[in-house]
Amino acid sequence: MSAAPLPAPAPPRRSRRRKLVFALVPVTVLLAAGEWFARSFRARRGYPPVGDHSYRDQRIDLLRRGFPSAYDPLLGYVPKPGYAGSDNLWRTTVSIDEHGLRRTGPGPRPAGPAILAVGDSFTFGDQVSDADTWPAQLERRLQRPVWNGGVFGYGFAQTVLRAEQLLERHEFAQVVCSLIPDDLKRCELSRRFTPMPWFALVDGELALRGVPVPDTSADIELDRQYLRRALGHSALCDMVLWNAAPTWWVGVEREVREHPPGTGLLLGRKLLERLARKCAQQHVPLLLVLQGSAPEMAGGVPVRAPELLAHAWTLGVATLDLATRFRELADADRSLDAKYFAGHMTPAGNGWVAEQIAAALTPK
Repeated sequence: MSAAPLPAPAPPRRSRRRKLVFALVPVTVLLAAGEWFARSFRARRGYPPVGDHSYRDQRIDLLRRGFPSAYDPLLGYVPKPGYAGSDNLWRTTVSIDEHGLRRTGPGPRPAGPAILAVGDSFTFGDQVSDADTWPAQLERRLQRPVWNGGVFGYGFAQTVLRAEQLLERHEFAQVVCSLIPDDLKRCELSRRFTPMPWFALVDGELALRGVPVPDTSADIELDRQYLRRALGHSALCDMVLWNAAPTWWVGVEREVREHPPGTGLLLGRKLLERLARKCAQQHVPLLLVLQGSAPEMAGGVPVRAPELLAHAWTLGVATLDLATRFRELADADRSLDAKYFAGHMTPAGNGWVAEQIAAALTPK
């Protein structure tokens, strides 16, 4: 009889460690690809990590968000005096002078009576370099010094308080106050990424609240959230957790409302009256400018901003409705939206604003 065939040898058994390694490899590759995608997405949206601040920090507080800012007890924050460089949210050339005002480019200022420009990020010039902001281009057009007092993220209340502050400290021949419709909605809040001053209405008059504004640049409670702080350096973790559990992830309310929606226009009228009185006391003409791509919309919410300009006329304040003017032009030429806006205004868009304001300020 022939011998029975020997059974085939059993394949070697992989150890648990090797099984774990083989399982982790594709998972690691997927996570790395997800992290690369998330970082690329955030960079394209203009929110790369800046300095020591993480992706999570950018969602918590404006002072942690890559803006060149410094704490201010009245205004909440101002542009950081003495800052110069491109290590900022926009990766553009940003230079702030010793007064907390954005410079208008290299070289000396022209001589003559100075113009003060105040407003939000559209005046400061988010996303463009110093020489491309509309105050800088206005300065070159008029050959008169234009001080850029705009500040990223400001509501109309902060703009008025900053204008008053600068008018007390310096002499100006004219004030150009710019706003977008969303600035009126911001008047209804006491926090928008960071605490800010706000106004209550007491017997129909403005009453300042929330000052001194808390300094949140070093929030001890937020910094004790060790696990979230560590995970916040991952763009993928930030993206997933922000969408899955936003309140737990940031650990703080991004917006705190003090007034019902729609109150911003009423507050805006009162604030404009206050600013007009201040300018009249100092014999400084005031021009109110409405910017943006949609005159009556703010983040999809109706805001009747042109009514503020109508109220300005009753106060004898000159106005310029660039939001309505732009919308009319863009409806006729669809290329203007992309030409003048890329989130905020492009250098060409800022140039158009400077051209319109220069014409309004030039004696007829």
